[in-house]
Formats: sequence, C-alpha cells, structure tokens
Amino acid sequence: MELLSMSQALERYRQIHLETPAFGMNVLSDDFRPTDIVILQSNSQRKEGVPVRCDFYTMVFCLAGGSIRYVNQFEYTINAHSLHLLPPGSIHSFRDTFDTTEYYVILFEKDFPGETALLAFHDRHLESVDLEPSLFGRVKELFEEIERELKKSDVDSGLYAKHLLDLILLILKREKLKLGSDAPRTRSDVICSRFLSLLEEHFKTMKRVDDYAALLDLTPKYLSETVKANLGNSALHYIHKRIVKEAEYLLVYTPRTVGSIAETLNFHDASQFTKFFKQKVGKSPKQYRIDNAG
Repeated sequence: MELLSMSQALERYRQIHLETPAFGMNVLSDDFRPTDIVILQSNSQRKEGVPVRCDFYTMVFCLAGGSIRYVNQFEYTINAHSLHLLPPGSIHSFRDTFDTTEYYVILFEKDFPGETALLAFHDRHLESVDLEPSLFGRVKELFEEIERELKKSDVDSGLYAKHLLDLILLILKREKLKLGSDAPRTRSDVICSRFLSLLEEHFKTMKRVDDYAALLDLTPKYLSETVKANLGNSALHYIHKRIVKEAEYLLVYTPRTVGSIAETLNFHDASQFTKFFKQKVGKSPKQYRIDNAG
C-alpha cells in the first residue's frame, strides 16, 4: 500500500499553504524540513483535492468556511468551528464548499503522542465534531500554544507540545462520545456499519451488491434499501465510490500503467476499467493522471 510521507503530502498540497503565514510553520520555505509534528495554516478558495493516503495523522481545525471530506467510503461535512482527525492509511480528499476556507492543521507521526488507546479510539471513530463557542476558543488557544512551543528552542518544548496535543485528542474524544457513536445502535445501523467495513476489506474483488448481501446473509434488495434509507445513497454508489477513490490515488501517486491498475482493482482489462472510470469521473484515467500531475 503506497503511503505519502509528510514531505510528499506537503508538496502535493502546497497550493493551499501560505507563503508567509502569520500562524504555524512556513512549509514553503526552501530550508523547511518536517519532523514528527508540523503545525500550519491553510487557506483554500473553492479547491478540490485529489485523494491522498498518508503515513501520519492529520488534524484539521476549521476556523471559517467549510468543506466536504471524503475518508475511504465515508463522507463528512466540515463546518466552521469543527475539528476532524484523519488517521494514517485512510484515503481521503476534500472539496471546499465556501469561497474561502481557513484551517489550522497539525500533522503528526503515529508514535508522536504516545497515547495508543486514545488514537485507537479515533481510528475507529472518524467523524468530525462541531465545537460550541467556548470550547472552540479553548481548542484554538491550545493550537496556538502548541505553535508557540514548537517555535521555541527550549529542551522540553517538544514534550510540552505533545501533552497539549494529547489534551486536544481527549477533548475530541469527549465530543465524539456526545454524538452517541458508542450508543446502542439499531439493526439497520449495524447492517450499514458492517457493510462499510466489509466494503473496505473487499472493494478490490467484490463489485456487486449481491456479494456483500451474501456476506451479511441478507437479500440484495434488503441491503440496498437499508443502506439507502440510512446513508442516503445506494449500496452500489458506495461500492463504486470506493473503487474510484482508489483508482484516483493510484493514477496520481504511482507510476503504474492503466492496465496494471485495472488488474489491481480486478477489472477484466484496461478497456473495462477505462469505461468505468470515465463514466464515474467524466474523463479517462490517462487524462485524469495528466490533469493532476504534481
């Protein structure tokens, strides 16, 4: 599985980083080298990012505006005053929904916080949370305190920043729990959750609703109706969306041929894959690769 390092991801999204940021690190500077934690400010104007899969955590704190974040087969609305954590290995992209969107962003390596149980919770619960005004102010202060510590040369600055990050992660966990993510779920909730989990496991080899219905011991009709009622789109929509996201990632970040990608995603041949991709994306795999060349 191809994963982007912090340097590669920063280079890929350099268009949304500020040249002379008032907050955070100047990641566009020629002498900038990312370490185990990076804090920065991003401004985005009606941008749409191609899917990325990174080898580190990304914490997105939205100050103004908003976007849609696509994480694996899930879709989240990111509002102003919201906080979202993206785990390593997930494939994600974004689409701005406002003319101008402003973020504070923290990138950190998997072993930086040291809070494995806390991170394991967030790996299972990917939702964004909207912060009420006083809590938004508190989290903003924590981001800004982390920034000040990381700009110091004190011996314990990194350790202090780590504890501040742990506090944000704990606040985020509490807010997620308030959403009822651990509350008792209905049968349809369980079916949809299991379907999405199975999809992440089998999307490269299973492309029909019937395949997942069989794994869940349900009829295809019942699975389709349940997913549509709970998630807003058909089961086939989510299957196709996950395949497309993987294809987009492989086209942009690997040198694989279209034929090789078709084989990886278990299409009969490059022609079948090209037809599918063009139908879903509106352009051929080759053209998509050219348009999104870094």
